[in-house]
Amino acid sequence: MHGNLPAAVLFDWDGTIVDTLPLIYRANVIVLGELGITMTRAWFQERYTPDWRRSYRELGVPEPLWGRTSERWAEEMGRMRPRALPHARGALQRLRRHGVRLGLVTASTRGVVEPNLERLKLSGVFETAWYADDVANGKPHPEALLRALDEMGLAAGDAIYLGDTPADLEMARAAGAGFVAVGTTTSVSAFLAAGADRVWPGVGAWAEALLRSGGAEGAEGRAGGAPSGA
Repeated sequence: MHGNLPAAVLFDWDGTIVDTLPLIYRANVIVLGELGITMTRAWFQERYTPDWRRSYRELGVPEPLWGRTSERWAEEMGRMRPRALPHARGALQRLRRHGVRLGLVTASTRGVVEPNLERLKLSGVFETAWYADDVANGKPHPEALLRALDEMGLAAGDAIYLGDTPADLEMARAAGAGFVAVGTTTSVSAFLAAGADRVWPGVGAWAEALLRSGGAEGAEGRAGGAPSGA
């Protein structure tokens, strides 16, 4: 810890750092349409999860096609040009200036994310980055988060994970890390129902409160946070 600040904060990518949810939907519509499967916008808004295996199962994608379907999705996503969410990049810079180490753990693939790190001027910001194609078990399994923490030489209890879905919460809890819920994708009510203590409107708002309080406002299971939905 740096004072009361966490030693490290690890971030989800899609819907947390970058505004990719509309792009993820568009790529899914294209790829699933090739299989004769329709994904409606309402289904996506209600059921989106980074656990794409669960989504494919619920949508009726035959399991032997999961690998190729995921690859086609990555091909389509690789053509997209997402924007950073408001205040996210500034929050990352402020955390680093205060000595907080940063990591990235995402359910997206390396080939999809890394070109956008460069394009969005985020190269070198994250000390470690773990992608879906780096691990055998995807979210909500904690493998990627645990590997990231191991690479940083940190215990899970010294780190916080930020994410925008209940799968992120489940992964952080399974790893033993603190968790911060940002409500950019999942509704406040759905996050609370999944067990989140509080929900922040975005990375910027959380980081500002954390640094202003010197770490007193932190993560689920610790002292702090804004009221849910604030």
